[in-house]
Amino acid sequence: MRRTIVDEKASKEQRDALIALDSGQHGGTYWEVFADDCPNLIEPLFAPITLNVDREKRCATIRIPGIAESDIEPIKNPVTGEEHRVRIALPNGFEYKEAEMGNTVSCRVSAGEKLTFELKNTYAQLNAFDWNN
Repeated sequence: MRRTIVDEKASKEQRDALIALDSGQHGGTYWEVFADDCPNLIEPLFAPITLNVDREKRCATIRIPGIAESDIEPIKNPVTGEEHRVRIALPNGFEYKEAEMGNTVSCRVSAGEKLTFELKNTYAQLNAFDWNN
């Protein structure tokens, strides 16, 4: 099950393009696989999205009022509290080349009956997508 959420500031043309892209109908390995693996699509939502990311510092927040919010921070040593840096390098990766690992302090999603969940202190990954295939 998946649901596309587009920033409410997007024009009709941008909304239509993003929804079509998410469907996999324009090709691209990532989009085709995603659409095939999650074929059950719920009606798209248009909402204000606030996203702040500092990959180098391993910090991020996202806020979509009434739908989702998440806070990511660096992984910390449980004894000393010092930040611990971990990276994944995939020189030939099809999604990204390098990712910084972090801690999802909290994540709450309420985007429909079957798309509601909460996470605390779990895996986070910050990377620049490289979808040039």
